[in-house]
Amino acid sequence: CLTTPIKIALRWFCSRSMLSSVSAAMIDRIPGRLNDRKTPLGELNWIFTAITDTIAWNVLPRDLFQKLFRQDLLVASLFRNFLLAERIMRSVNCTPICKPELPPTHQHAMWQAWDLAAELCLSQLPTLLTNHNAEYRFSPFFTE
Repeated sequence: CLTTPIKIALRWFCSRSMLSSVSAAMIDRIPGRLNDRKTPLGELNWIFTAITDTIAWNVLPRDLFQKLFRQDLLVASLFRNFLLAERIMRSVNCTPICKPELPPTHQHAMWQAWDLAAELCLSQLPTLLTNHNAEYRFSPFFTE
């Protein structure tokens, strides 16, 4: 979760969803680059960042949010990924620990937005991987 959050999040999502046509190997082949928002992988990364930042903004005191999510890009990335780790680990009755201690975020309503974005992308994945002429339908996340 801390080093490859998007792929881990998608694998976890698939294990809990009805998307039986998507395998872990397919998730590893999602088209695009993390830093290119105009690709499926980049869009998911952008949405993940927006959602985890929103969760943190909602639950953390302002000074702690600024310290953890705005002062250093690497620290911010690790704490975003920790929020995902908490969500996944709590689903199997494990409690992750970090310093500074953070309030629980695993049931925050914004995770539903992530699940929708993941489902919209993954439902297109079999077609995208088999038909190179297929066009990816971007998520309405930023427009709605």
